[in-house]
Amino acid sequence: MTASAGISVVVVSLNAAATIGAALDSLIAARERLAAEHLEVIVVDGGSQDRTVEHAAARRTGLPGLRILQQTSRGIAAARNEGIRAASSEFIGFCDADDAWTRDALPLRLEALRRDASAWGVTGQVSFVSVEAAAPGAPARRTAGSIHPGYTPGAILLRREAFERVGPFDESLRIGADGDWILRASQAMGPLLVLPETVLEKGVRAGSLSTDVEAYRVEMLLIARRFIRRARRHDGP
Repeated sequence: MTASAGISVVVVSLNAAATIGAALDSLIAARERLAAEHLEVIVVDGGSQDRTVEHAAARRTGLPGLRILQQTSRGIAAARNEGIRAASSEFIGFCDADDAWTRDALPLRLEALRRDASAWGVTGQVSFVSVEAAAPGAPARRTAGSIHPGYTPGAILLRREAFERVGPFDESLRIGADGDWILRASQAMGPLLVLPETVLEKGVRAGSLSTDVEAYRVEMLLIARRFIRRARRHDGP
């Protein structure tokens, strides 16, 4: 697909009626900050049984470029890949249904990418917020109130060609697909640009994939081994 000017944002949702409105409202605010830019929002819904799709559709007035797709595959990595395939723009971002972009997230990152033509992607800081009761067992870096560099899709704005070079998210990974893709991209194209400003409020809730610490550790070990193998191939004779 030939990319058009503008930004496509992929929103992955599943039974997120309580939060998707706030997520999409943050994108409406982003669109208002860049009135001259085309903003395409693609909601990929994994078969929600609540009012997620209804709440998303109610934001069409504020998001004329809103499209809602029913996911045909399984898992968050596959949902992201479906959204990327459907996206039509030069730049691609993500905002999961329980997250929200900050008011200046889009202009800050877009300006950084346009200022540095060699950069494949840019991120900022992430503030973790509780969207339900506190999430027991969550890693310390993911507890509500903490702020960290945003090595997570929702904080990153990318050039479309990054996916064309690195490939899609690994759908065999249940939790670690995001980290795996970012590592592959960094190995292939160099580090992300990192801004000091907070660009994402990331929801933390009990029972979410990101709080499944043991499964996360198992997948991160696999990802680390893959990283080492790639590095050895690159450094070998």
